[in-house]
This record gives sequence, structure tokens and C-alpha cells, in this order.
Amino acid sequence: MKQVSSTGVSGTRVSGIGGRWTSWGLIKTLWTKFWRDAHQVPSLAWRRWAETLLIGLGLGATLVAGITRYAQTAETAWLKAWDERWLPIAAESAPLSFAKSITWESPGNLLIALPLVLVFIGIMVWRSKPLIAATTAAAYVLQFALVWVGWGLWHRQRPQLIADGIAASSLHSFPSGHTVIVVAVYGFMAYLWLRAASNWLERATVLGVYGVFAFRIITARLVLGAHWPSDVVAGLILGLFWLVVVITAFNRAEGMTRRART
Repeated sequence: MKQVSSTGVSGTRVSGIGGRWTSWGLIKTLWTKFWRDAHQVPSLAWRRWAETLLIGLGLGATLVAGITRYAQTAETAWLKAWDERWLPIAAESAPLSFAKSITWESPGNLLIALPLVLVFIGIMVWRSKPLIAATTAAAYVLQFALVWVGWGLWHRQRPQLIADGIAASSLHSFPSGHTVIVVAVYGFMAYLWLRAASNWLERATVLGVYGVFAFRIITARLVLGAHWPSDVVAGLILGLFWLVVVITAFNRAEGMTRRART
């Protein structure tokens, strides 16, 4: 049997199923391309990018620690009663059924979001967009640290009010990690699309699509009884803060790169 081979865009040789276009070969090719393109970005721009993220990470950790401590204090005073009152109301009034919520909450899951994020990063690397690729990776990875600050300070139990807690995991409840991912990670992707939009109709479409997407994922967590409403509120605050940090880091680095090339 003859072995069919060809040459890819970057000069990588493909030879049937056993060729270099295996998963590992693709990773090596993308990493090489990213490394080469990243060197076209001024080192000072990367430094400012990293500094902005690290400062934001520190401020974000302080923010989530403060919110968590406040929520712990308010738990017995009024927060628990408020959550117990509003969770059933939110679940019953949401435009999603329990079954549909299982599907809709999936993109906010850490493991399910990972391949989506990796594909987006791979596309950006292939298109020679190292800053976008690196910023997307940082947005996804570093949000873990912020969420874990809250989880580490408070092992809040998940709700048992909806379907006897069948959809509530054993992980910590405060803040909502799904909400942080939807707002910060998918929010950054939406920001890039919004910025690239050529007219008001496309911008309105971006905002509408992202708004519905985010709303349904976050609402699904309440319909399933996987989070208390205050978990989601905390996730929204943290997610918005981290989104601002990520966008600021990206814009600073991109601006310095643009100025260096002119």
C-alpha cells in the first residue's frame, strides 16, 4: 500500500494516520508558531501584560476574600434566609426546564469549557495572534486561583432545595465558578468579537448572542439548584472584575506593540 503524504501550511509533513499531524505533533507545531510570533511582540509589552495580570490577581484575591468574609458573617444574620427565599423563585420563574438546564450549564463547566478554550487558543495561534492566545489562556487559568480563594476560606454547602440537591456537587458553593468563567473567559471572547465588529448591527448581534448565552448558563445553575443566588452574585462581581483586568492587560500590551511598530 502506498503512503500518501503532503506538506502543510507551516511545512509540517503529513503521512497518513501515523504522520506528524498527531495530537502531539499539532501541539509542537502550534507551540513553535506561538513562540516565534511571541518574539515579534516587544518584551516590554509582555512585561506590562504580566504585571497587569499579577496586580489584578492580587487585587482580585483581596476582593474575593473580602466578599467571602462578609458573606460568612451575613450568613446567619440574613443571607441564608434571603437565599432560601429567592432560590425557588428564581428556579420556577426561569425560562428553562430542569432537563434543558443540564445542557445549558455545560459550557460553564471547567472541564467542558477547557476544549472550547483550547480550540479558540489554537485558532488564534494559527492566525499569529499571540497576545490574544496568551490572554485567553491567562483568563481561564488564573480565574481558578480567584475562585479557590473563596472556596478555601468558606466551605459553603450546596443547596438541597431543588430536587433534593441531585444536581448539586460536593464542591464548595461560594462563589459560583460557572459564573466567573462565563463572565470573564467567554466575556473576553465576546469583547474581541465586539471590537472587530464593523457596524452597529453586528455589535448588537454580539451583545445579544453573548447576553443570551451567559444568562442561560447562569440561570441554569439556579434551576438545577447547584448554587445559591448569592453564589451567583459573588461570581458576577468577581467575573466582571477579572474581565476588566484581562482586557486592560491585553490592551496595554497591544498598544505598546502597535506603537513599537510605527
